[in-house]
Amino acid sequence: MNLPPGALTGAGAFAQTEMADDVWLPLARSSAEHTPTQTCADDIAERAAGHPRSPDALLLTANLLTRPVPNPGDDADVRQHARTLLQAAAALPEAERPAQAEQLRRALIEAGKVDLARTTAGRPAAGEPLGRE
Repeated sequence: MNLPPGALTGAGAFAQTEMADDVWLPLARSSAEHTPTQTCADDIAERAAGHPRSPDALLLTANLLTRPVPNPGDDADVRQHARTLLQAAAALPEAERPAQAEQLRRALIEAGKVDLARTTAGRPAAGEPLGRE
């Protein structure tokens, strides 16, 4: 979609609708790419977390980590859902793992959450800087 910034303001509110995931995920991803803040960011991240095979879900969640959240209380929830999604994607066989999982891992690190970017207990993910927790 070639949309101007803010064109999909409020699309995050659709996270709790019955809209099919194959319709909702690209819409929500586009919204997150073009809109500075997302309403219902925690709900968006929670719904996206159920789709570790979806490049849209991974990119959507990475965008949520890099944009301001209107309700600061949602920030921790977004990060936890991002971790859940990253871990589920990392658990997929390598041939089934979307390349966008790496972008989500980097977004967690850039958000200052190196501990949440770990994909295995106690061990850093490939390319993860050490000692920045």
